[in-house]
Amino acid sequence: MKCCPCDSRNPNGQLAHTVQEILTTSGPDRWWQSSKGVNPVTLLLDLNNLFQLDNLVLSFKGPRPSSLVIERTLDNGQTWQPALYLAKNCEEAFPGVQTTTPLSLEQMYCHTLHPYENPYQEETIEFSPLRQYTFAPASNSQKIEDKSGFTGLRVTLTELGDVPHLPGRSLSKFFALKEMRVMGTCMCHGHADRCLPEEYSNLNSNIIQVNPVCDCKHNTAGINCERCADLYNDLPWRSAEEENTHTCKRDVTSMSLNIYTISQNNFTKFLFTSVRVVTNKLQS
Repeated sequence: MKCCPCDSRNPNGQLAHTVQEILTTSGPDRWWQSSKGVNPVTLLLDLNNLFQLDNLVLSFKGPRPSSLVIERTLDNGQTWQPALYLAKNCEEAFPGVQTTTPLSLEQMYCHTLHPYENPYQEETIEFSPLRQYTFAPASNSQKIEDKSGFTGLRVTLTELGDVPHLPGRSLSKFFALKEMRVMGTCMCHGHADRCLPEEYSNLNSNIIQVNPVCDCKHNTAGINCERCADLYNDLPWRSAEEENTHTCKRDVTSMSLNIYTISQNNFTKFLFTSVRVVTNKLQS
């Protein structure tokens, strides 16, 4: 990695490598760089809505971290759950976390990072929430419900990567990330097959927006099809499964009462009820 005097006090300067640089729309020759010798460092992606995560790609510039943990939140950052631990030495970095493939959805897992071939080589780490639970005895729909939903992601780089020792020279250590790519879709609990299109698009923004609103089917409603539609509450709402869509049913009793009330009163009346920018806690 070529040395340069980085300075993020002026975010618009050529020497700044702020966290906004990890967005794909920022251009080809850019990266984020942490303060030298500081760890841990946390990157936070806040979405404000519920989405289904398919894949997370972290493309590092220079030495990758020796250990990191990926976490997710379902309540906009009030609580966090570990999704995956990664380390060069799992037993040392995260004692007590198993290193074998999970056999149930309740188990956490630490993935052992492969040894460095070249510490200066740019490396990519990929995370798919379902891949580690391939051998867990659960349906794919249950795995999606339990492990793929998120309103935000938190990536904590817990240990700086190794750099070669050169005689008479001490090399600086820091985290550097070229790109953080999050791929997913709206979270519809199996009750939709597409997200509704965005009503508008800001071409001048460097934030790529995905509509969180589902095109709900099976008589469901809500941003994430998380409830039964009005007048379809004869059965409790449930997520769809491979063998059963759990379609909401019309409440026939309620409809009869409404019709009776209308005829008695002789009138008709119905009442129907960016991604925020990714930020890091430590500025370079």
